[in-house]
Amino acid sequence: MGNDLRRLRGTRHAPGQGASVNNSAGNAMDAEEQFWRRWGWMLSGVWLLFLIFPILQLLQNPYPSHVRIIGLGLLVIFSFTYLRGFRKYSHLVGQGGTNEPEALLSFLLLAVLVVPAIFFIEVNALGLLPFITSFAAFLLTKRWVIATYAVAAALSIGLPIFLGQFSDGLFLIGLNLAMMVVYAVTVAAISRSVASEELRGDYLVMAEQERVARDVHDGIGHSLTALNLKAQLALRLIDAGQIDRARTEVQQLSTLALDALASVRTTVQGLERQDLDAELALLRKVCDDSGLSFTLVGNAEQIELRWRSHTAWIVREALTNVLRHAHAGAVRVTITAVEVTVDDDGDGLREQDTGHGIRGMVERAKQIGATATVGPSPFGGTRLQLIFASSIKEQQ
Repeated sequence: MGNDLRRLRGTRHAPGQGASVNNSAGNAMDAEEQFWRRWGWMLSGVWLLFLIFPILQLLQNPYPSHVRIIGLGLLVIFSFTYLRGFRKYSHLVGQGGTNEPEALLSFLLLAVLVVPAIFFIEVNALGLLPFITSFAAFLLTKRWVIATYAVAAALSIGLPIFLGQFSDGLFLIGLNLAMMVVYAVTVAAISRSVASEELRGDYLVMAEQERVARDVHDGIGHSLTALNLKAQLALRLIDAGQIDRARTEVQQLSTLALDALASVRTTVQGLERQDLDAELALLRKVCDDSGLSFTLVGNAEQIELRWRSHTAWIVREALTNVLRHAHAGAVRVTITAVEVTVDDDGDGLREQDTGHGIRGMVERAKQIGATATVGPSPFGGTRLQLIFASSIKEQQ
């Protein structure tokens, strides 16, 4: 309990404590990303369906058994090389491709295997080209893509003409040309998506930097200014011989210093992604251990996922204020799809109480398009009311 209480009340705690709780949402996202990194390459295996054309050609024509075995063996090697390349390099899709020797060697092996296929299955060897063009389009650099597309287009049209099987190969000609267009469009879309995510990441970093700067200016800056004024006043009182009043001012200096330290820790903790379910469980435990009755109406699932992290931060700040300033006996957190309220039965909000993280809660609410207000509670103390954007729009 001690670590939990220290976290809420702003006292020192060991680095990293509570990280597994606060980052559970982030861990879920990491798990999803790891899943796609590990298994996403298997989607490339869907295109192995196109091998049905060379396989049927090998099985239906009167080839000697050893020719069929060799042909099927080459197709197995072809499939293995194709899948292995995607398994190792699929994370580079949409990022400009790679020139790594191993990737190029796999690509060249795929290309070389087309040559014996032409001798065995003639025009049906064109059924292998979609694999080669997709390998280049998704995994290799633009120079290799352009060269591959040029050769594949020439081969798709030239081979049937050379073999005198243009009408037989018409379907495969159209298929190859169509798939090259599909690959190009798909890679372009993925590249735009990757670029958009990078820009969004940069924007979020800038927004967080602005938030930290605002928190430092509004919270810590205010406290340091007050510290300076109090210190100057204490010195003047000492010079005037008013020792008792000077002692009072010095005691207030200590309180202001603790508030400034708490603001620093709150700002740092705000950099961590908060999990609302875990935060509510922690708050219940801390309130119980502190002798404060805690009532929760509703649950985190009622709030849209995109708002939960900020809501957790705001609710934690509100409960911190209750524990530190309200002298309350009970607190009630009510959650609905459109708002969250935190009520206590404590002393209530005095006119001069404009600090205590209220500005921070208001600003944090604005970041998700919500509004946060603090006022009297029907339970006799203070109420924090957080109204989400969807509810605001409906009222307008």
